[in-house]
Amino acid sequence: MKRYIVFLKQVPLSTKVEMDPVTKTLKRSSALSQVNPDDLYALQAALDLRRSTGAEVIAVSMGPLSAEVVLREAIQRGADRAILLSSPAFAGSDTWCTSLVLASAVRKIGEYDILFFGRIAIDGDTAQVGPEVAGHLNIPQVTQLVNVESCTDKYIRLFRCIGNAKQHMEVDFPCAIMVSRENGELNHPTLSGWRRAQKQEILHWDEADLGLNTSSVGLQASPTKVLSTTVPQSNKKVCWITDVITLSQIICNNINNANQQLAF
Repeated sequence: MKRYIVFLKQVPLSTKVEMDPVTKTLKRSSALSQVNPDDLYALQAALDLRRSTGAEVIAVSMGPLSAEVVLREAIQRGADRAILLSSPAFAGSDTWCTSLVLASAVRKIGEYDILFFGRIAIDGDTAQVGPEVAGHLNIPQVTQLVNVESCTDKYIRLFRCIGNAKQHMEVDFPCAIMVSRENGELNHPTLSGWRRAQKQEILHWDEADLGLNTSSVGLQASPTKVLSTTVPQSNKKVCWITDVITLSQIICNNINNANQQLAF
């Protein structure tokens, strides 16, 4: 049986997110959340391909218990089943530790053909997790998918973006594919899908289920160390311009200030 595994992340809906002053990580409970946008396009790519292959689509997310909402949306949109990777030991994981957990989940799931990832997460902007999972599993990876041409039992033919050019590729299974919104349009979720999502059981796996030691995951095991974080402050001044002379003076002052800064 063909199988596609899609990875989805819960990310803040707002930019007004608090930072933990000790761990230098996001306080995810301090903001409303959503599914990472690129991950929805990865899910859509898997569902589109399923129409011609009949593959099983499994949605996977790593996060707190609240990330179940992300997985239920995936089921509503068409995923067959879902797995939540959740444990206090995973908290604070950087991309390396996150990819280690996800790769362990793939091994536990068993045979698969394609891993689908969103190209980038809006709360981190690293675009590293998908390729790192492929590295852990020693499988080929395709970044910046444009569209799928065809699929057989052994390989997939597709186009990917390279700058302003497109590359035509034939990739053997199993493989990992990174998808973004340039890949196409999202189908609208349905009421029947919502009903199914509310009834569907979501599996929960922790580090013990994945055969991982707590010392290999989480904040302390992460090689990435955040030294400090700051929130940019924007101070705006508003003034009403009632005549052309005042406008001309403001423009001249701005030009003079810019020239002085360039001189330094």
